[in-house]
Amino acid sequence: MRLHEPRWSRYVKAAVGDPNPGPPEPRRAKLRRQAADLHRRLAAAHQEQADAQELRRPDIRILPTVIAVWATAGLATAMPPTMIPRLAMALVLVLLLGLLPGLLLALLRPAQRRGSSERRRARRGGVRGATFVLAAACALAVVAVVGVKVQAGASSPLAQTVAQGEELMLTLEVGATPRRLDSGNGPPRFILDAVIVQASAGGRSSSGRLPVQVIAGPAWEAVRQGQKVGTAGKVDGGPGTAGVAGVGRAGILRPATVPLAVPGAAAGKESLVTAIRRGWIAAVQGTWAKRSPEAAALLPGMVMGDRSAMDSALNESMKTAGLTHLTAVSGANCTLILASLMIGLRSLHTPRRAAFGFSLAALLGFVLVVGPDPSVLRAAVMGALGLMALLSGRPKRVGALLALSIVLLLLADPWLAGDYAFILSVLATLGLFLVGQRCVRWLSVLMPLWLAQTIAIPLAAQLFCAPVIVLLQARLTPYTVPANMLAAPVIALVTTVGTLGMACALLLPPLAGLCAAISGVGAWWVAAVARWMAALPAASLPWPGGPEGVLLMAVLNAGVLLSLIVLVEKQRLRAAIAGIMAHLPVWWRERFGFASVVALAALLALWWVAAVVRV
Repeated sequence: MRLHEPRWSRYVKAAVGDPNPGPPEPRRAKLRRQAADLHRRLAAAHQEQADAQELRRPDIRILPTVIAVWATAGLATAMPPTMIPRLAMALVLVLLLGLLPGLLLALLRPAQRRGSSERRRARRGGVRGATFVLAAACALAVVAVVGVKVQAGASSPLAQTVAQGEELMLTLEVGATPRRLDSGNGPPRFILDAVIVQASAGGRSSSGRLPVQVIAGPAWEAVRQGQKVGTAGKVDGGPGTAGVAGVGRAGILRPATVPLAVPGAAAGKESLVTAIRRGWIAAVQGTWAKRSPEAAALLPGMVMGDRSAMDSALNESMKTAGLTHLTAVSGANCTLILASLMIGLRSLHTPRRAAFGFSLAALLGFVLVVGPDPSVLRAAVMGALGLMALLSGRPKRVGALLALSIVLLLLADPWLAGDYAFILSVLATLGLFLVGQRCVRWLSVLMPLWLAQTIAIPLAAQLFCAPVIVLLQARLTPYTVPANMLAAPVIALVTTVGTLGMACALLLPPLAGLCAAISGVGAWWVAAVARWMAALPAASLPWPGGPEGVLLMAVLNAGVLLSLIVLVEKQRLRAAIAGIMAHLPVWWRERFGFASVVALAALLALWWVAAVVRV
């Protein structure tokens, strides 16, 4: 016992040591405990990394269903009606063949305890089987929808009357505001969508609903959506498969008369919708007709898709600048309207479900006013699903919601599979989902973040939509991205304030005028951007059409993305190149590695130059 131990030594032991230490822990047990702690920490870190990677990874489980449904819809709507039952039988056979192996394994394989790896394999196999069954079942449902609608159209008395190719006395319901056609130096022509509700010929009269496309003279410019008019003429283009909404048009009608008044036409919901539209147009014209005719013509198009007041010069400038999508009701418009209402209601402490229900009701009213045609309904569905993705707190599920919306819309209307508006809408949303954030990250290295975010949205959408736009307009518009970047800051202002003005056009005309004045500033800016961009040198360059033009545009856009990757993601690019080279034979890498890449790039460049020079 140390009676004369120094005081400082006792203080040190009391501070850092155990005054009553127990027996020392064996070294082997201590090492085991430390190893167990390290294993737990590594397992937790690995699980966190796996969860983060799962959140970053796109949910593509429904992608096979989308591909199957879209391909089946395109095939079923293009083939003769007599082939549809054979396609249905083939899909039933495929579905049974897909279900049979799983049922046999479940019945014949004895139940036994499985290890973790075996359970994991079984779970993956079950997911694959469920994906296959879902894709086949949805494809079969699409064929059934096509068959039912085709049969209903073929058995419609109205469709049979029109199919005879005789001169008919017709009653039409106007489905969209007339749009002016580019007719050169000839008399102006207008195109509009309408529905035949009654047809008479030789003492026979048939009623129903048969969509047609009307191409008429200047006298038809004054008709408005929802109006019922009478005329005479013959529907060209064959009977088609019309007779049911969404199936497509029965043909083209060139009226032989001016629009005639229909006695006793009902003035119900359509008259209210027409009054709202006319009240908003009157507010816009009263505010901007003298100050800026272009803003007065463009604002109704940006708010409710009415392009009837836009002249040919403004139309051409919007096409050259790549801004025509702003004059059509899109999913972005619907999302902005829903989001604005949700923010306003939630700021008043309205419950989430009540606010969302009221917002959906307001969106339904907007759709009725704008016009419940297929493109507007598609935009409303896409916009509602996009807002649901944001409000659910799971923005990474936007891809799954996009796929779900595509499947639902194609099941409701399989003829959308060949609709360019639908295809462009899907491609634009897909571009924002796949490369939108990546473009922001890549561009933020080269410029400020706010500018990168402004450029990334139109760039991502344009890169995915440009190959399809070539089929509609075989030319290259190099100023599309800058034009959309300059127009982007005012789109939300025009949409939200303009929609508010349209909603109160009947009850509060002064407030509608104020909203028209505020939102018209944005429309004036968009018109100025379009006019300025269209006047720049090389604003519209020739481009090959058809499949060659699509492939060339896809190669060009892939080159743009690759250039961004080369500038920013250098390490990842090196790793990808090393991975590709590792799969090539050694003798190929030594002899033709870099030379083959240069030769391929040179061939692509020569092909591109030769195709453009031929135009």
